[in-house]
Amino acid sequence: MPAKFAALVRAAWADALAYRAQLFIWVVTGMLPLIMLAVWRTIAGDGVIGGYASDDFVAYFVGALCIRQLTGVWIIWDMERDIRLGELSPHLLRPIHPLWRYLAMALADKPLRLAMVAPIALIASLIAPGAIPRPDLLSWAILPLAIVLAFTVYFLNQCCIGVLSFWWTQVLALQDFWFGLYAFSSGYLVPLDLLPPPVTAVLVWLPFRAMLSFPLELLLGRLDPPAIAVGLAHQIGWAVLLGLLLRWLWTNGVYRYSAVGA
Repeated sequence: MPAKFAALVRAAWADALAYRAQLFIWVVTGMLPLIMLAVWRTIAGDGVIGGYASDDFVAYFVGALCIRQLTGVWIIWDMERDIRLGELSPHLLRPIHPLWRYLAMALADKPLRLAMVAPIALIASLIAPGAIPRPDLLSWAILPLAIVLAFTVYFLNQCCIGVLSFWWTQVLALQDFWFGLYAFSSGYLVPLDLLPPPVTAVLVWLPFRAMLSFPLELLLGRLDPPAIAVGLAHQIGWAVLLGLLLRWLWTNGVYRYSAVGA
């Protein structure tokens, strides 16, 4: 299995290099956090809003941009096309589960994405040195695990939406609606602790915080040990739930897919 998966990653990496111009456009279109940074810095001025000064907003939204590129997954368009056009069939006959192929695709472009946003982070650190995150040792130690779990939750969530293509033809419309929820509920557009407490109390239990806000808060050093433990448990819980849901959806979806002769 490791050798087969490594081969899938190499193939996906070759595709990412071949279409790096398209990838660059995708990264550029994901610069919404920088727009929100300009908005919030203007609002904050020389003051403080909810514990965020001007440099704090720089750290938050540049960090959000970087974490998003590390944890985001963009395979739903490939999955939807494969199922809708019947292109999934040959992958079902191969000696490795098709979901491993989608995982390889989701991982392969991460180095290129980081290379494209690294100059932005460097420029931000030069313009606003006070915005450089300085988390404690515990947060630094937990951050890689939190990023891996955030990616896992995001990947499983997107796969669950993608496999609905076995039944529906408008999955991409559902994805657009889901992304709207993600952008608001994950802290991508606004820090969750700036929202009204009743709203935040609901959002922290949804899977979106596990995908972005939790690792971002770790990066910024805004969490104490009990909050870190709760955040990790939240990520693991959603990963397990979404994994079980995906397994059920995939099994029933492939059965239906085969039954209609695709």
